Amino acid sequence: MNTPVSSLNGPLALRVKEPSSGLFYWVVTQLAGREHEPDLKIDASDHPYPTHEAALTAGHACLKAIKSSLLLR
Repeated sequence: MNTPVSSLNGPLALRVKEPSSGLFYWVVTQLAGREHEPDLKIDASDHPYPTHEAALTAGHACLKAIKSSLLLR
């Protein structure tokens, strides 16, 4: 995880990106609190997935783990 869970305090989002045809990556971000601020990257896949669904499934597992960690705080 790139950002410590203890510093999270806003809504999270899961996105799947396809920077090259057939290579899918998931990214978990904390949504910015204001319109002109960038979202904060929390974690991302370190390798591509062959389908959008595979990347989404892996990213969802990461998002669930992050949310579980937040509940334990």
